[in-house]
Amino acid sequence: MRHSSQKYLARSSSRFLLINRNYTFLWIGSAISYTGDVLFLISLTLWIGTLLQNQSYAPLAISGIGLSAALPALLISPFAGVFVDRWQKQKIMRFMDVIRAILVLSLLLVSGPGPLPFFSASTSVLPIPMKLGIIYLVVGAQSSLSQFFNPSTKALLREIVPEERLTQASALTTGTAFAVWPVGSALAGICYANLGVNLAILLNAASFICSWVLIRSMHVSEPAPSLEGVKQGLHHVFKELWEGFQCIEGNLLLRTLLCAESLLAFGFGIYNTMGFFFITQNLHVPVSLYGLFNGVQSFGGILGTWLISRSATTRGHPRVYYTARVLAGIAMMVTAFQSQPLIALVGMVIISIAHSCTEALVGPLILGATPEKMEGRVFSTFGTATTISSLLATFLSGYLSSTLLHPVAFHASFITLNAASILTSCAGIALLGGGLYASKHFRKMKSAEM
Repeated sequence: MRHSSQKYLARSSSRFLLINRNYTFLWIGSAISYTGDVLFLISLTLWIGTLLQNQSYAPLAISGIGLSAALPALLISPFAGVFVDRWQKQKIMRFMDVIRAILVLSLLLVSGPGPLPFFSASTSVLPIPMKLGIIYLVVGAQSSLSQFFNPSTKALLREIVPEERLTQASALTTGTAFAVWPVGSALAGICYANLGVNLAILLNAASFICSWVLIRSMHVSEPAPSLEGVKQGLHHVFKELWEGFQCIEGNLLLRTLLCAESLLAFGFGIYNTMGFFFITQNLHVPVSLYGLFNGVQSFGGILGTWLISRSATTRGHPRVYYTARVLAGIAMMVTAFQSQPLIALVGMVIISIAHSCTEALVGPLILGATPEKMEGRVFSTFGTATTISSLLATFLSGYLSSTLLHPVAFHASFITLNAASILTSCAGIALLGGGLYASKHFRKMKSAEM
């Protein structure tokens, strides 16, 4: 009887597993942590906007959040990859979760009155510039730690997921990120309106603790770091970093993906920068519905990750990757000149479907072409390159829309031509170019294998 009940419990628990026990814990931890991050960042934006209400420099102060998060990716990410390859990835992730939780909680010292009134006396005397400086420091420090955590997560997939199910695992993770964004955004607005920023700080810190508990519960067999790797000095770090660059340079698939992903980041850097103006000005969507309009697009991302696990195996990963890139580019170019909200929303959903497909595929493609000892460095290099492309696109689109393209304004029955539409179409060209570039080189690799 006892044996039968144990078998029943084992079968019941297996129904709730995604791929396997380890991946299920990693997936749940990532979902909780990402929800906390979205809630935190949106709440910070609302917090700074409230602090600087009616101040002319408020948009610049809010953009400082993105800059504080991006700079560590440029300065630290490549070097972080070296240490990810040296150390045990599960321990790196646990350590980073603890430190990130402590960093986020430190903002309670400057957040002012809220759910924790005993902090209000110490924070009321702080001038706003000092509060902003502390916020930027915490965001930058948290982003620095994420440069170790994120490549560790991607590299750990090879240890806990069978190779034939890597695409399914990547699709689940990508789909969860798309699903979590509107949930986190909605929670941020509700929490901030009713309880202030302190609740968002506490929830984000709690999400890191939950992630730590779940990662600790995973059973992963990783080799212990060698004593030689621990003792190696700074010159060895640069040497190993250069080896990572050479690994990408010597592999046509990795070089192709790096260029395609950089073009993708450039295109979406423009798309995200101009999105608010495109939706509210070109499509005439009320500002009060902007969040809802954006949230609908996320369902396309969920659908895309559901489709990818069924199409990638039969059609091949590279083919699906570049086809989705081309489709996203064409859809963005067509959507850019629309003035009808419904038609534009359909185009945005198609963009989201195609984008989620490629996001789900790029991780397995990189893992399949990268030696295990180089995974951290390769993923970190990709992160650095895409961050540079995104920042460049953000700067250029913001500058051009405020200067050269600002006077452009033409409107017909179904077409709007202005800075937002011109730059969004350029974003589509970048995506299309990345897809065609990938198609050319993937076909070349296929013909060489034959």
